Amino acid sequence: MRFKDYIYIFSMIIFSILAYLLFDRAINVKTKTTVDYQTYNDISYKVYLHKNDEYQGRYQKMNERYLTSLVDNINFDFNYQRIFSKDMSGYYSYDVVGVLHGYTDDINDDIWTKEYKIIDNRTSVINQNNVKSLDINDRAIIDFDNIKKDLDMFSQKYNLELHGYLEVNFVFKENLNFNGIDKIFSDENKIVAVIPLTYDTFKINIRDDIKAIDNYYDFSTKTSVNYFLVILAAFSLSMAISFLALVIREMVISTDGKTKYNRELKNILNTYDDKIVKIKKFYNKKKYNLIYVDSFNELLDVYNTVGSPISFREVKKNEEALFIIIDEDKAWIYQLLAKKK
Repeated sequence: MRFKDYIYIFSMIIFSILAYLLFDRAINVKTKTTVDYQTYNDISYKVYLHKNDEYQGRYQKMNERYLTSLVDNINFDFNYQRIFSKDMSGYYSYDVVGVLHGYTDDINDDIWTKEYKIIDNRTSVINQNNVKSLDINDRAIIDFDNIKKDLDMFSQKYNLELHGYLEVNFVFKENLNFNGIDKIFSDENKIVAVIPLTYDTFKINIRDDIKAIDNYYDFSTKTSVNYFLVILAAFSLSMAISFLALVIREMVISTDGKTKYNRELKNILNTYDDKIVKIKKFYNKKKYNLIYVDSFNELLDVYNTVGSPISFREVKKNEEALFIIIDEDKAWIYQLLAKKK
């Protein structure tokens, strides 16, 4: 295969790929639609106490240390708000679920768990126009005293030295539709409050991983067609077909040339078998006066004149064969070639 054949093949591949990419871009026009949003959330709580002589008020404030034996219940006030850059419809919901964890040695290896539905799937539907925000305000009351009694009763029933804590999960779910976006925006966020139960005193730890600023985006396929890209794609395709035709033409010419070469070589070898000697290697031709003839018939005339045998060797399989007559200081050569063109 010649160098220009590789050029034809390479060009055909490049234009074919380019045509495919341009057609795809022209027909599947995609646009990126982005919805920015901000999230605000706040959780505050008060720890209400049994009647006692140690504390003057009915409750203690946030972030204090609490005496476990005096705690009656804990009131969580929570606010969750999201403001979007586009109008929306759909619905959102929230749950508050308490999970009691009982363990012996390893805090991550529960012996016993119990779930408490404090607020169960409260849902709000958004179907008004020009709504860009959702706002959740509510209160969850944790019956700390009774939950601790559940843990103590289980520990006594099975004679276990059990430790425990209450995990309070505030879960917010959204399924929303935005103008200009086909897909539904679904999201779920959670805030967790961890309340130890079996220490003499405790503090409440709140874990909040909700991002304040974020965005949601969607790639939407539109039905419009980019006709400029269609024209470029058609041109690239026509170029690919043209180079394909050149590759096929060169293959046909090459195949036809080799076929004629093989046919002529076979005919010479069969017809003049008694005059031809097949050899594996030619001696150094540089010391001879080389005379190239244009046909095998001319070489036969030399043979009939000098009487020396015709040496034959196929130098390149299916492409080149040499026939040589050597007499004294002269060498007559006939070169049979597969035609390239």
